[in-house]
Amino acid sequence: MEYFTHSPLLQNVLGWLAGISFFTFLLSLLLIPFIVGLLAPDYFLKFREKRRRKRPLTPRSLLLLIVRNFLGVLLILAGIAMLFLPGQGLLTILLGILLLSLPGKYRLVNRLAGFHGVRRSLNWLRKKEGKPPFVWPESDNDSTQQS
Repeated sequence: MEYFTHSPLLQNVLGWLAGISFFTFLLSLLLIPFIVGLLAPDYFLKFREKRRRKRPLTPRSLLLLIVRNFLGVLLILAGIAMLFLPGQGLLTILLGILLLSLPGKYRLVNRLAGFHGVRRSLNWLRKKEGKPPFVWPESDNDSTQQS
């Protein structure tokens, strides 16, 4: 047992875990409220309607696409880590997916944004930033209950 407490490998792993935990904590404190504040209140209503127009790829648009996807992947990885470490994992994963360019993105975003806790957290962050709450699309369950 004493071997593991003095192992340099174990100390390295614990150091990396502490660093990742600190990074994800800072990320959730600084970047997530900023990104949520940038979104329009009707973002999730118009999200389905957004379709990318085919534009010619310029060096600038290609760089922007790469940066957005890289940041999206980082947010998703940080969100997965936050499921086990301090931070808001599902919220971070949702924001990472919003930045990615991938097929099936709409279904994934709707599924994550459909959780009551995620919606409540997003609206709380918007309130904290002085922004109006999100307007959410009606789900199939909502429309059948109103009939």
